[in-house]
Amino acid sequence: MNDRLKTIVDLEKYPIYDLNSPIIKNLIKKCKEELDQYSCSTIPNFILPKSLKVMNSELEKQLDEVYMSKESINAYLYAKDDPSLPKDHPKRTFMNRYNGYLNSDCFPKDSEMKYLYETEELLKFVSACLGVSPIYRWADPLACHAYNVMKPDGVLPWHFDSCEFTLSLMIQKT
Repeated sequence: MNDRLKTIVDLEKYPIYDLNSPIIKNLIKKCKEELDQYSCSTIPNFILPKSLKVMNSELEKQLDEVYMSKESINAYLYAKDDPSLPKDHPKRTFMNRYNGYLNSDCFPKDSEMKYLYETEELLKFVSACLGVSPIYRWADPLACHAYNVMKPDGVLPWHFDSCEFTLSLMIQKT
């Protein structure tokens, strides 16, 4: 394990560098159970407060590059209606969306989020939680660790992502 990971993840509470530790074995079991039951699992306070501040600072420096989008979409992220389908078809059910993204390539090579995304410890931990091996990082340099940005009146409705799973880190509640 390297020293920088100690400044980002609460390794005392979540020693992800040691998948054989009883703490992590219990956490992996909890995550698997939640994923099986709810298709979602949360790990509170995984990222250290100081690192959250760094991540927020990295984002705030780039806010002028965020493309905010306000539109009506369906669960498949389509904005256009398909009148050839029945009116009650899920592809014809639209919800409001108002959010933006800051692409991964906008951040410096040594950014906190980029570093965390590229650590083997996180990759192996997520793989163990999912029970999927091997897993690979997304190679898309624009979207691999992009920031989803929402203003106070923002909304990102329920939708299908284009991959089997997604790992999200909330770096700011409000």
